[in-house]
Amino acid sequence: MAEATDPRARVEAFFRSRSDDPGSVQVTSYEVITGGYSRHMARVWVQDSAGRRGYVVRSDPPPGHSILDTDRGEEWALLSSLHGSGRIPMPAPRWFDPTGEELGSPAIVIDLVEGESLLSLARRLEPSELGTLAAPLASTIASVHTYDDLAGLPGHMTVPSSWDDYISSRIQRWIDAEKANVAPVPLMRRIAAWLDANRPAPAPLGLVHGDFQVANVLVGADGAFHLVDWELTHVGDPREDLGWWNLANVTQPPDVIGGDLENFLALYRERTGLTEEQVNPATYAYFTVLASDNVFISVLQTLAGVARGETTAMTVTYMSNAMVGMEEVFADNIALHTALTGGVA
Repeated sequence: MAEATDPRARVEAFFRSRSDDPGSVQVTSYEVITGGYSRHMARVWVQDSAGRRGYVVRSDPPPGHSILDTDRGEEWALLSSLHGSGRIPMPAPRWFDPTGEELGSPAIVIDLVEGESLLSLARRLEPSELGTLAAPLASTIASVHTYDDLAGLPGHMTVPSSWDDYISSRIQRWIDAEKANVAPVPLMRRIAAWLDANRPAPAPLGLVHGDFQVANVLVGADGAFHLVDWELTHVGDPREDLGWWNLANVTQPPDVIGGDLENFLALYRERTGLTEEQVNPATYAYFTVLASDNVFISVLQTLAGVARGETTAMTVTYMSNAMVGMEEVFADNIALHTALTGGVA
């Protein structure tokens, strides 16, 4: 018999406690999912008298091993709310261990999407075929950005008082983070000043996925797209998701959107009702810079924690190297925005 600390044994006990026929429950496969920077995730297959089903167990890593600290209880509340609406393409959330008493740390169990990531699919396609992914991708993220029951979201999902106040708060994050850092980072002041001087036309505040990237879009066996990893979801400017997509693609080619950006943005405008003034290549560049604050600032904070001996998160080593690439993306998009708008460089 496996020890109680064995994650596979914990998972099997977890499912047995929720089965009408616990004696038939067996975890036939337990596979750690690599590639994430915040949560520990595992793909499990469970066999019982009713058949065989797949799940993903998404749990907190040990203290000090995460770059981004988020709350599983808040994530569970959000997943339950969004899935209950029937309007968002996402795997069904099934169970929640809020204390970690059963699974070792606070954890969420969701249905496994039988298929592949959009990243895997895109890498199998010829460059000329990538355009076929634009329409379903635009529809998928538009379903998030047009979600109109903001009042029905869980209590921790605050709605900003206005678009201007919200953008100001995002810009202020760069300033505050630099002041709190162990050493000055002049780049952060420059970014804050640039963002403030080049504010785009306002757009209605709405639901923002927060980590919209090619690896977080799953394609089911039926071809349907599903969004996963909702831990950074918030109410803000939906264009943040487009900007984050652009930034994330630097490390995860091929770029499903960038090959024909104008076509994708036109499809997105059609599905969201936003105007060309609100969504265009210049705003795409602007929000590429603005939406990067979560990761850029979190990596700086984690590096400071490493220096003080407060964390041993090894993933920060990779991410600190990636920050150099992020700075290049900032420079490229600031230059592009300036060329398109004649704005302040």
